[in-house]
Amino acid sequence: METDALSQFVILAQSAQGRACEALVRQALEHNNVFVFGELLECPNVQALQGEFQSTLELLRLFAFGTYPEYKARQHEFGELTVAQKRKLQMLTLVSMATKDKIIKFTELEAALDVSARALEDLIIEAVYQNLVVGKMDQENECLVVESCACRDCKAEDIDFIIETLSGWQSTAQEMIQALDAAVLYTSNSYEKQKLSQEELEKEVKSIRETLKEGDSTKAGGGGCTRMQTDDADEESKRAKSTRGRWVGAQGR
Repeated sequence: METDALSQFVILAQSAQGRACEALVRQALEHNNVFVFGELLECPNVQALQGEFQSTLELLRLFAFGTYPEYKARQHEFGELTVAQKRKLQMLTLVSMATKDKIIKFTELEAALDVSARALEDLIIEAVYQNLVVGKMDQENECLVVESCACRDCKAEDIDFIIETLSGWQSTAQEMIQALDAAVLYTSNSYEKQKLSQEELEKEVKSIRETLKEGDSTKAGGGGCTRMQTDDADEESKRAKSTRGRWVGAQGR
C-alpha cells in the first residue's frame, strides 16, 4: 500500500544522510506505490540535501508539487528521468489536471503529457488501476470524464487558500443544514395539523352516524304503532258493516 511504502522511506530517511539519503529519495521517486512525497520532503536529512545533491532535492519537490510540463521547461536543471520516474510524473500531472477539470480533452492531455493517442490510453488505464483517477474515456467525444481523483501534496503557500475554500464550504453546508431543519420542522407541524384535522373529521363522522342510527330506531318504533291502530280501525269497520247488515235484514222481515 502507498501509505506503508511511504512510511518505510520516511523511517529510513531519519538516519540516512548525504549520498545514502539521495539514493533513498531516488528510490522513492521510482517506487510503484508512492505518489505523495510531502512527509519525505519534510524530513531534516532530506532538506539537508544541498550542494551536489541539490538537483535531487529539487526533483523531489517537482514530484511533490509539479507537473511534466514544468519538468520539460527546466529539464536542464533536473537531468534525464528514468522510465519509471517519467511515467509517474506523467500520471501525477494527469491527477493535477483532473483536480481542475472534470472533462479533459484527449488533445490537452496528449500535449501536457507529451504522449501519442495510444500511449495516452495506456497511461489513463494505469492511473485508474493505481486509484489515482476514477472516470471513463469517452471515445466519441475524445475526452476523459473525471468522477474523482487522488490528492496531491500541497504547498505551504496554498494552505490559506485551502482553509478559505473549506471555510466557505462549511458555511454553505451549515446554511443547507439550517434550511433542511426548517423544512423538517414545517413538515412535522403540517403533519400534526393534518392529523388533528383528520381526528376531528372522524369524530364528526362518527357523531353523525350515531345520530342517524338513533333516528332510524325512533322511526321504526313509531311505524309499528301506526300499523296496529290501522288494523284496529279496519276491524271496527268490518264489525259495523256486519251489524248494519243484520239490522237491515231484520227490518225487511
